[in-house]
Order: sequence, then C-alpha cells, then structure tokens
Amino acid sequence: MSEPRHFAWQPSTPLRRYVREILWVQSDRPRTQVLLPETTLTVVLRQSGHGCLRDQVLPDAVVSGLQQQARIVQHAPHSLMIIIRFTEVGAPAILHDRVDLLYNQTLALDEVLPPREIDGIQNLLADTRQRDQQFLTVERFLLGRIQRRETGSISPQIEAAVTMIRSSGGRASIAAIAHRAGMSQSALERHFRAAVGASPKTLSRLARLQNVCRLWDAGKNLTEITHEAGYFDQPHMVRDFRLFTGQAPEEFFRATAPRNLPTFYK
Repeated sequence: MSEPRHFAWQPSTPLRRYVREILWVQSDRPRTQVLLPETTLTVVLRQSGHGCLRDQVLPDAVVSGLQQQARIVQHAPHSLMIIIRFTEVGAPAILHDRVDLLYNQTLALDEVLPPREIDGIQNLLADTRQRDQQFLTVERFLLGRIQRRETGSISPQIEAAVTMIRSSGGRASIAAIAHRAGMSQSALERHFRAAVGASPKTLSRLARLQNVCRLWDAGKNLTEITHEAGYFDQPHMVRDFRLFTGQAPEEFFRATAPRNLPTFYK
C-alpha cells in the first residue's frame, strides 16, 4: 500500500448539528501533510504510528482549536488515525468548555476531557477491528458527551450567523451577519467567540481561505479566484493568503505535500 487510505463517515442524525464528519486515515509509508487553518475544531484519536508537529511528537489523542496559520505534520509509517471534525457550533457540547480558549492551540485531549474517558474510547477502538464499528464506537462516545452536558444547547442565532458566513464564502459583512442573527454586533462578537472559537471576522477569513482552495481545485485561475472570492484585487488576495500559509497561492498549491481541504468542500 503506497497511498493513504481515506474514508469519510457522515454522522447519524442526532450528531449532525455537532459533528460534520468522522474520518479514518491509514498510511503505511511516512508522509508529510500541510494542515490549513479550518473553520472548525478537530479531535484526532491516533490508533497506531505517531505524528510530529514543530519537531514535537504529538500525543495519541489531541484537540486543535481554530488556527492562525498553516502547519506541517509529519506522520510516521503505519499510522492510523480517526479524525473528528466538528461543525462550527458543535464543539462546546462535546468538550464542555469555551472553545475560544483553544484558539491557536493544539493540546493533549486529556487537558480538556477526563483521561479515563479518553483511555476508554481508545481501548474500545483498539478492540474493534471493523472500520464501520469504529465509527459507531466514536459516535456513541460523542453522543454520551452531549447527553451529559450541563450547559445550554446550540444557539440558533449563532448557528444562523455561521451558516451565513459559510454560504457566502466569508464575503458577508459583519453588520449583515449580526442582522441575520438578530443581535447587535457587540453581542454577536461575545457569544460567537465562546461558541465557535474565534470572532465572526476571523471565521469569515477562514471561510474565504477555504473558498479560495475550492476554487483553485475547480480549475479557476488567480484572476477568477480573486473575483469569485470577493477580493478587491489580486494583490489583496495574495497578501491574505500569505498571512495564513507563508506562501503565494500558486507556490503553495503546486507543492507536493497534500493538504487537508475538508471533504465537505470536495
């Protein structure tokens, strides 16, 4: 086996407001992956092999908040990971905390959740051979966390604001987003950070970055991308892209390392 094997699982109906997808990724060979900043928090449950970020070996279970810049992860041979991608508003119900505290952080999951729960799910996954059964095991774990949550449910106003940001590809103004949510801009900012992990403006910039990637993958050139992504001009788009990746778009896209464009944009 030379190429990584990749399977995406759509969560069952009770989980879909909280979890966008659960991924199963296995690779026999060492590989390098560029992690672009995403609009959602991510949990990784590694079953074999190991990964390194900034020359540091990562724990087997990690949680990543929203990020400011692209990162490079080195995966050792014979790696198997299960990756949970939350919806933009879903993480607090499972992590039971303000997710803005995780902004620009990648932490051992046992700094956020009880270690005994992490050991429990990792042991169950290790004892489960079939991939579909592993997905179902993860679902049961996540649903159990949601059912034990003591704080309130997802805010429909924040959910509406997030939907507008995603559907517009990050082009909607903050004033329009606040109006859609039926909130003042200051109230939107305050509640949005706690529920999503960053400000509406930051999430809009991340959504625009993902839209640029989607447009490039669709075969658009930089001029077309600039127009369709809503930038004033191409230098503005290039400058924004460099802030996230440290590279110009064409240089970045032509690199050989695979990147993590979410499957829901494919």
